[in-house]
Amino acid sequence: MNFFYLPLTIGLFVAARALQQRLAISWLNPVLITLVILVAALLSLDISFSDYNQYSGWLTQLLEPAVVALGVPLYKQLNDIKRELPQIMVIILLSALIAIISTVVVALAVGASSTIAASLAPKSVTTPIAVLISDQVSGEAALTAIAVLFTGLVGAVIGSPVLKLCGVHSSKAQGIAMGTACHALGTARIAEEGHQQGAYGALALVLSATFSAMLCPILVPLLA
Repeated sequence: MNFFYLPLTIGLFVAARALQQRLAISWLNPVLITLVILVAALLSLDISFSDYNQYSGWLTQLLEPAVVALGVPLYKQLNDIKRELPQIMVIILLSALIAIISTVVVALAVGASSTIAASLAPKSVTTPIAVLISDQVSGEAALTAIAVLFTGLVGAVIGSPVLKLCGVHSSKAQGIAMGTACHALGTARIAEEGHQQGAYGALALVLSATFSAMLCPILVPLLA
């Protein structure tokens, strides 16, 4: 049974992706559907996460090369990005500041402990980097990973419709917004809209993670 965890996970994702493409419904996110089914199956069969992770955990390690792969559309838009890089950096720096400060302040305002607030601070950063940031600010890595996953899923499901509802139709702006706010999952989702969205999303993902890694160790202790 244990050896079926990995093919089951991959099979569920492939099936969920095919379903989304067939029905063309944005909220049928393949990662979300796979996660819900897996959690329900593990709970109903009384399978511990450690047991499941022992045979399928290496999928998590693929996050790092997956993020690197997002550099392909970035390279294709390199000439345009070079011209606009100073403005983009300022925008993403301000976005990272707002994301960190607002998250910590709101968490503390609703009664969360300083540890929880610190764990939530890097929620908009891709998982491998967010976990490292969490360790630096005395957060809980497991809680950070959950927050990052939740942020990415919400962004991937409703991010694009919300941007269009708000009148954001620029492909560059869409990519920057999704990459900054909801990291790799958001970037992967907006990349389906076009190569330019994917390129600017990948750039925003990298810059946001870089700025957050520098800002969190400074801001979180001051706020929390």
